Amino acid sequence: MRKTLVLSTLMMSTFIIAPTASAVDVDLTPSGFVDFVWTLSDGTDLGKYGADKQFDTTGELDIDSKFKQGVSLRLDADINPGNANGDSARLEQIYMKWDINKEAAVKGGVFNNKLTFEKEDAPDLYQITHGQLWDIWNMSTAENGNNLQGIEFSYQVKKVNLFVGFLNDLGDTVEKNSVEIAAEIGSAEDLDITLGLITQDQNLETMIDLSASYRVKKLLLAGELLLPDKQIDNGIMLMANFQLDDKLSLTLRYDEVNYDNTFVSEDTSSLTFAGIYNINSNLRAKAEIRLNDDNNVPTAAPLIGEGDGTTARLELLALF
Repeated sequence: MRKTLVLSTLMMSTFIIAPTASAVDVDLTPSGFVDFVWTLSDGTDLGKYGADKQFDTTGELDIDSKFKQGVSLRLDADINPGNANGDSARLEQIYMKWDINKEAAVKGGVFNNKLTFEKEDAPDLYQITHGQLWDIWNMSTAENGNNLQGIEFSYQVKKVNLFVGFLNDLGDTVEKNSVEIAAEIGSAEDLDITLGLITQDQNLETMIDLSASYRVKKLLLAGELLLPDKQIDNGIMLMANFQLDDKLSLTLRYDEVNYDNTFVSEDTSSLTFAGIYNINSNLRAKAEIRLNDDNNVPTAAPLIGEGDGTTARLELLALF
């Protein structure tokens, strides 16, 4: 972290609106990663996480700016130089946050959705590809990735952090809004539970999500249950990650989604095996084999993953 004294009005406008000729003392924390993946497929890969025998390079630059009196700003920029179908760079998160006191905070802007066990970014994953439940959330939100846009209020009550959000409609339905109600529960030292729902006007309508993780020494166990109102009966995820030593860990994940609509007639499942090797503090290698059981027509593929078949991947992940 380094201290930066922002003196000019032009520089200040990048971070905060402030009176001319005033100095703003800011703590800036830059971070980010470069994600390099090679995919090998049996021919059924639909390109969701990279085409067969092709390389895919993405990255992210994050800036966390902390001001006085509990005010902070966050900006995450996704970078994909090889993206021929869209922007090569776009914002994943951009929000302001005010810590009112030790218990209460308010946040406004575009920010990661805390529902679902799996996080947004590659350094936070226990394998290379996201599971089916994260994919469903990702396809249900109009923002880039599994992200929300609006205002969110949080309040800490002992070991429970409560959230209430008033958001743009999840699917960007005109003149409609979504409501978020969620709780993060740390009921025991090694047990974490997240429970919540987000409403939307169309598509899957209200989506209820429950996820939990429990750590027993070197073993991490996690599970998730997704219950939308429409088109999907339910989805489940079960995961285990075992830390063999300080450098190597192994992951086993199972996903299953039961559909209930006229476009997707078959249920889908996937079994993922992965290994993570920490070469050093700034470089990580991953390997993954994913077996997909999906007999639906390809036009439904954006909702349900990669299609029917097997894919293998190798990844190098550099962090700073």
